[in-house]
This record gives sequence, structure tokens and C-alpha cells, in this order.
Amino acid sequence: MLRTKPEAAPSTNNISPGRNGRNGGRIEVKKLDTQFTASGSNGTAETPELRKRAIYIARALPIPYCSHPNPPSNTSANKGGQGAASSPAAAARPLGALVSEIARTVQPPKKHTDGLPIGSQTKFIEAAKCAAILGLPINTLLTVRWSSLYHHDNANPLFAQSPVERIAYLVELLRKWIGARCRGGFQYLWVREATSELGEHWHLAFHLPHGKRKAIASYLSDLLGESLDHTPRTRAQGRTEGEFACSVWGSWHLAKDTHPERSGFYLAAYLGKGEPSERMFRGKLVPNTRKLVRGQAFGGRERSGRYDATQGQIRGTTALKKRFDIARPLKQAVKTRQSGDLSGMRG
Repeated sequence: MLRTKPEAAPSTNNISPGRNGRNGGRIEVKKLDTQFTASGSNGTAETPELRKRAIYIARALPIPYCSHPNPPSNTSANKGGQGAASSPAAAARPLGALVSEIARTVQPPKKHTDGLPIGSQTKFIEAAKCAAILGLPINTLLTVRWSSLYHHDNANPLFAQSPVERIAYLVELLRKWIGARCRGGFQYLWVREATSELGEHWHLAFHLPHGKRKAIASYLSDLLGESLDHTPRTRAQGRTEGEFACSVWGSWHLAKDTHPERSGFYLAAYLGKGEPSERMFRGKLVPNTRKLVRGQAFGGRERSGRYDATQGQIRGTTALKKRFDIARPLKQAVKTRQSGDLSGMRG
């Protein structure tokens, strides 16, 4: 004789809506009556409709539970289950300050780069050509060593800013200073580099009007907080090619373009030396032919390796890499020149 399986008891976990299915915004839930079958299993088994998986959109901040009057200290202090009350200063700390501190520490990482992108040196050279067409050739190079500047004056207000903010601040002041003395405005290129000998340093190549070298040197001594050395350095002391001004501790110096007939070509190429001299092609390292100025070891013409050395890792912001920049008018001029429409360029 066949035995039929007893029917499961109906679930009493019912939801009874009120009038018009709304019940005035309230839902009445009857008491769950757990009834078991003969096999001992619960007749009201859980289904996906009864419980849905929680979805977490954003990461929760690790804020400790602070509503208890005597919150326990950390686990290292509570070894063996012997809790100790926190200090009065920690207990009196407002929750808003704690949340602000955690929000400052929980931040996305900053972008970093190990070199200039492929094609950067060509882009700098094109910008220098456009500056020459506009009648504002790139003829001056400023180099600032941040570590040396900080070492000799750690109270310098420039170091209250991050390197990205510091550079933006200096560029803005130089734009106003040169813009008041040059009708063409401030045309520049700048690059951040880092080496084991010099640390992080900054190169700024720009157009300086004729007869303003002494004035710009005096202005930079006030701007950077390190006075000008009126005795020129010798080559043994580290004098660079074309140098016409230097600070007393060598934290910054100015140099002129020693090849003015090339209209800033070599200054732009020097700023682009951080671009790799070789690149990957089909799984092999080959010379980077897009880098116009490179050493003979990488298929170039330069005898020295000054254009091939790596220029270190640079950290930018959480959104931007900020390793280099070109003046906006020069960017627009390069786009106009590449498109073939030269009507927008003024010589």
C-alpha cells in the first residue's frame, strides 16, 4: 500500500495589507508559528524571496563604536579579556573630528610615472617651433632643486604646498611678471625629474625678453627665498652650459640657449630626455625612433648618454600625473600647425 507524504503545514508568516492594500502605510506581520514535519525539518524553509543578499555600494569607514560611555581600548590593551577604560582625553574627543581624520587617511592613491610618455620629446620640440614662429623663442632654462632649497631653509613657505601646487604657484607668478614685460605673454615648457644625486628637481624652459636677465634673476631670488650669488661658478663648482645666474647654495640657476639659431630646439630636447630611448615592439626592445634626440647606443646621433638616462619616479595627484606641462597658447598653436591651418598663428 502506497504511503502519501503528509502535506506541510501552511505558513503563518503572512502579510495582511489593510484597506486598499495599504493599511495606512503599516504592514501587519503575524507571529511565525514554527511547525515541524515528521522528519524534523522546518516546514517554512527559507527561500530567495524571503531573504535577499545585501548589496554594499560604498566601502564603510572604519569608525569605532562610540556610544558606550566607557568604550574599550584596543585589543593589545585588552589581552586576556581584561578591558581598561580609555583615557578621558580620548573619551572626550568629538566624533566629527574622528570622522574627519579617517576621511583624510582613507584616500585613493596618487598617480605616479616612471618616465615621459612616448612622443613627449617630439611634442616639446613642436611647441618650441611654434613659439619661434610666434616670435617668442624658448631661450632660457630655469632649474630648481627642491631638496637643496629645503635643506638650506626649511622654513621656506613654498614647502607648505605639495610639489604640484608649488609649481602651479610659481608658474602663475612668473606668468604675471613676464606678461607685464612681454606683449606675447608667458610661453613655457616644464618637466619634473628625480635622480639619486639631485633628488626631485624642476626644469622650466621659457621665453625671456631681451635685456631682462638681471631682473629675472633678482625676482627669482626673492620668489624662491635663496639670494643670488654675484660670483659666477666655475665648471669645477658645477657650472652648467650657458649659465648666467645661480643662487648662493646652488639650489637654482638660470641658463641661456647656447644654440639660439635652433630656436629652442635643444632646450626642448633636453626637457624631453626623460622619454625612454627604447620601446617594446612585438615583445622585443627596439630603439624609440619617435625620440629625435637620443644617444648613439640607441640609434641616435648624440655621443653622450645625457639624453638616455631615466629621470626617476614622479608622483602627481589622485586625478592627474602632472609630470610635465606646456603653455596653453603653445598647445593651441601646435594643434593649428598640425591641422595645416596657419591662419590662426601670428608671427
